[in-house]
Amino acid sequence: MKISICACQFYQRTPLEKIAAVLAACRAVDMPCEIVPDLCFVAAKDRDTLECIASCDVVLACQTRAVRAMLGDAGNARCIDLRSEPLADIFTALSLTPVDVDVTETDDTVIALRSIPDFIPTNSDTPNSKLQTPNLNWTPWFPVIDAERCTHCRKCVDFCMFGVFAVDQNKVRVIKPDSCKTDCPACARVCPQNAIMFPKSDEDRLNGSLAEPVRPSDSDKISFRERLKHRKGLRLFKEDEP
Repeated sequence: MKISICACQFYQRTPLEKIAAVLAACRAVDMPCEIVPDLCFVAAKDRDTLECIASCDVVLACQTRAVRAMLGDAGNARCIDLRSEPLADIFTALSLTPVDVDVTETDDTVIALRSIPDFIPTNSDTPNSKLQTPNLNWTPWFPVIDAERCTHCRKCVDFCMFGVFAVDQNKVRVIKPDSCKTDCPACARVCPQNAIMFPKSDEDRLNGSLAEPVRPSDSDKISFRERLKHRKGLRLFKEDEP
């Protein structure tokens, strides 16, 4: 079995204690395990590495629905939510036996999990050669589309002012993830199918944690209409310029 673990370096959504515990258990039985500094960064910037991660047997990260959407059809890795799943259940799922670990000790790997940009791979025998250290000039905050929920209504395309979305072969896609405004989840709030997720959001409705969709509130719908009206006004003003 081969395991990949997301360290979520920018937002630290994956608990350090659980990562350290799983790493220690893997080391004890020489199970291949690699640390991905930030899975969102890889999904946005490095398709080859994403396919490598997706080819693992198990990916431990945050919300499984969002992670599956990021991996797409690149592989069939089983996704486990490192945030919400009890550690005992994770060990059972991985057929691992817990070992004693102290995250306060000066273990290079544990320290490196939260170190930007000085990332240290888990183990030199693990194929980490493709894994990149995140670029500090860009925070990996961007929308992920749940293909099973999305009806391609294009409201997000009309709503977003930064060109993050586009329509390709009649399907809405995220084409410019690095154009998304950091910590802005507005498009997810107005999506009528709750199909847009921001994995790094701390709001369950927006990060993919909830199994059932949550429809936009009345205030979200008003915001959607007002933003569109404002955007159209800007377009008209620009067209009227000499």
